Amino acid sequence: MERAKYLCGYGTTPHNDINWYKYRLDRILSEWIEELSWQDVRVPQILREIHDNYQLPTPKTVNTKLKEAWGCDFYKPESLMLLRFEQEFHQSYINGISIHDTFAQITYEQAIKLIQQHILNHEHRQKLMQILQSRSSSDAYYQVNYRVKDYYVIRWLRALGAKVEVLLPWDLRQEMICEIRDMVNLYDKS
Repeated sequence: MERAKYLCGYGTTPHNDINWYKYRLDRILSEWIEELSWQDVRVPQILREIHDNYQLPTPKTVNTKLKEAWGCDFYKPESLMLLRFEQEFHQSYINGISIHDTFAQITYEQAIKLIQQHILNHEHRQKLMQILQSRSSSDAYYQVNYRVKDYYVIRWLRALGAKVEVLLPWDLRQEMICEIRDMVNLYDKS
């Protein structure tokens, strides 16, 4: 991570389930760290079974997961994202860069098909189709598999601001709209 060092570990999370979790190293107190044997009763049974059956994730497993979808939180579910960039910005800043293995430019027509396929709610689909019809077909459209709620991905989208438009998924689009409204309200009060 860029601003702080994290330890990504597999085990009991603060939410008391067995999964991956990122621990910020500067917030871990040394007195909390204790090496346990796999036979220790404090090691959760399910984690012990995963270890005993040689099913603990390996670096190869992690790398494979990272290649499947954009984002650092490789243990989170993946989803399809559809983005739009105005042509001029695309030519200057996006064209030719490597965001992720699944980051691929598509046509305007393919963007329409993705919206029709992935938005099940008729009202939402109709609204997005109207929005897309109001956009230029010469703009650049990209699809990418991403990790849902991955902070790295969200931060990248925030940094581009009005230079990128999230078309899919609907929930992420709505989240971006709310954040932008909150930001406008913050600055509008000054």
